[in-house]
Amino acid sequence: MVGVMRSIVGRGLKINFRRVLMQFLCRICCATLLSIFLYSGAAFPEDSWGNWQEISGPISIVNQSPVQLLFLQPIPDRAKTLPKGDGSIGLNTTITNTLVSQKSERYTGAVDMETIRTSLEVSYGVTPCLELGLSLPVAHYYSGFMDKPIREVERMFGKIRKVRQEEDANEFAYVVKKDDKVFMSGSKNSTGMGDIVLRAKKNVRDEGNVWPCLSARVAVKLPTGDEDRAFGSGKVDWGLGLLLQKNMNRMNAYFNVDVTFPGDAFDDAGISLREFYTIMIGAEYKLTPRSSALAQINWITRPFKDTGLEMLDKRIFELLVGLNYFTKSGIFIQTGGIEDMFDSCESGADFTFFLNAGMNF
Repeated sequence: MVGVMRSIVGRGLKINFRRVLMQFLCRICCATLLSIFLYSGAAFPEDSWGNWQEISGPISIVNQSPVQLLFLQPIPDRAKTLPKGDGSIGLNTTITNTLVSQKSERYTGAVDMETIRTSLEVSYGVTPCLELGLSLPVAHYYSGFMDKPIREVERMFGKIRKVRQEEDANEFAYVVKKDDKVFMSGSKNSTGMGDIVLRAKKNVRDEGNVWPCLSARVAVKLPTGDEDRAFGSGKVDWGLGLLLQKNMNRMNAYFNVDVTFPGDAFDDAGISLREFYTIMIGAEYKLTPRSSALAQINWITRPFKDTGLEMLDKRIFELLVGLNYFTKSGIFIQTGGIEDMFDSCESGADFTFFLNAGMNF
């Protein structure tokens, strides 16, 4: 009996030590990023406006899972900052189909819906190495029209998901419960503003012959969305990240890594949230002087833990494929699609189509 107790205590000490160590390392990383952001030197050559516009990527679409949209998500972004006095404004519009339905010992969740979401994205170069930005999203929840086409595509590839076989097409559901208490729900044919995001990006190192361009960024999500209708979390989130970018003739490579610290959105339901991580790897290939093709892979961990539902706990892999075109006057158009990869089909959104338009000024 004593031996068993010692074993249990030993395991507990190991778990606590790992948790404390992870929290300590996370704080060290955050302090390092903040130090870089606040105190890095500003002696960088100002990039020309023409050179900045020649690069179109990455495409700034976040993961469109209705659950993940409640939290701060860093937009995929280039490391290069806007030149001083120049800006960019755009409308990013997505149509997303989501179908997940799961149950565990204490949790139940069902999301069967489509979302039309438009986000106003504004960025401005304040100094040669500092860029400020804002995201203002608006979303509409409805039953949708993509269920049947998606089912036929899955049939064509020889495997229809079990949950899609059992569903009635174009139905609506958005509810997540713990012990029969609803802590997340949305309504059919509802429209609302989401949470506003403020962000800042600072150039740390310019691109060299070997070294990539390096920037640090910080973002804050304000609770402007209606939490009762699942347009926001009702809490402030914040995050930090590093961005890398490298040009190789007709190709540009991008790398983003971010950590997000969510507020206690569901504390009243007895649900604790944890920090989560986002990694984006992207490549852009110039097809013509004014058009390019992009591919981006996103890896996203989740703020929930130990719920037993993949739609809350499980990390997400997704692939974005898109095309860019911009005119001499600075107007740009981006279009493409996002699909879950590997075993992420029960974790988040099924398919997203996007169409972005805006201008650089």
